Amino acid sequence: MVREVWAHFSADENYFTKDGKRYPYEEGMGPYEYLMGALSGCFASTLRDEMEEEGVSFSHIELHTWGIKRDAMPSTLKETHIEITVVSQCSRKSIERCVMKAQEHCSMYQTVKCVSDMHVDLEVKA
Repeated sequence: MVREVWAHFSADENYFTKDGKRYPYEEGMGPYEYLMGALSGCFASTLRDEMEEEGVSFSHIELHTWGIKRDAMPSTLKETHIEITVVSQCSRKSIERCVMKAQEHCSMYQTVKCVSDMHVDLEVKA
């Protein structure tokens, strides 16, 4: 499956396009912020699939994703952190199982894991 975006950069404006929609590439929203967004979106989607497959219900999932870059060139991510909050009446153990499966099945997680130490923290709220 081909996945693509077009990137447009000039002295006046910087943006991506996908299916005719524009996504700004603005100050403070550089490559690593987009990478963290992609990782968060992929992980959340994969986690939701795993929870559905296991019959684990939830009312809310929130992810805080951040990383620390290496000082040496190339300055890839040295550490990547995913802090997950799940609001659910289901057991923590069943949610933890789904998070572990999401770590195995999330393609963005597996990609970033090639260059970065991954840290996943889970908070479950009733």
